[in-house]
Amino acid sequence: MRFDKQKAFPYPVLRPSSDDYKSSEFQATAVFEIDKDATDVGLEVSYALSSEEIRNEISKGNAEYVSIISCRDTYFRSVIATREQKQKAIFKIGSLRGEVRIEPYIVVRKDISSFISTDMNSEFGHGPFSFSVGDILAQDEVQVFYIDRDFFKPVTSVFDLVKKDTLEGAEWTLGFDQDHINIEVSATMKEKIDNARNNQKNKVILLNSVYFAAVMQAIQKLKDSSGEYEHYKWAGVIRSQAHNNGCNIETEDAYLIAERLLQYPLSLLETYIFRGSE
Repeated sequence: MRFDKQKAFPYPVLRPSSDDYKSSEFQATAVFEIDKDATDVGLEVSYALSSEEIRNEISKGNAEYVSIISCRDTYFRSVIATREQKQKAIFKIGSLRGEVRIEPYIVVRKDISSFISTDMNSEFGHGPFSFSVGDILAQDEVQVFYIDRDFFKPVTSVFDLVKKDTLEGAEWTLGFDQDHINIEVSATMKEKIDNARNNQKNKVILLNSVYFAAVMQAIQKLKDSSGEYEHYKWAGVIRSQAHNNGCNIETEDAYLIAERLLQYPLSLLETYIFRGSE
């Protein structure tokens, strides 16, 4: 079943953009991560449910949280179910590639003969209601992710530090016309930066200065361009990481997106620089 705002059920279903329930909500949050060996993809789905009556049915074992994971490119499909508010699953990385969809539900697992909720829309009557195995009690919108090994690497992996002979001193420029973005510096500065990378504090400073500015400018390029960079690998990685982090490149400010893609680098300054100076 696909999430469809226009679909009509013969019984009340808790879902977004529906008035079947007056104030209750059901939300699922999915997070993917790749293991260090890049062989498995981990998925954690968290469920938030405010309907006490549906929660009671879950606690009694009459219903459960269900997520359908599907991948069009690999023809993969899996169903995970739990009565807990969080569930983890592990999949082989080859089974999830490209667009991956997560469809969250609450599904009846044992017949329910007498269900009453004061939060239901009165147009359904006052109940009690009966549900059969397989009926849907709640449904959240489909979440779409894009899976690729590069999407789980730090966003800085699409940047290369290169020497540019026409530059002098601390001047630096960016080159966007390749699969990786070139951070172009003078020969002297490149040598200094290469040496500085051996120190964690120096890495943090570079992340908050050169790399933050570079990521922000790359995002701005994608915002301002009419698709001229889309065939470069760096554009796909940044767009996909932005999407997977819930960012909208078209509508959000570039610096805010850069903060999220770099996992709020200012916090690293606090850890490695500010505290060390106290």
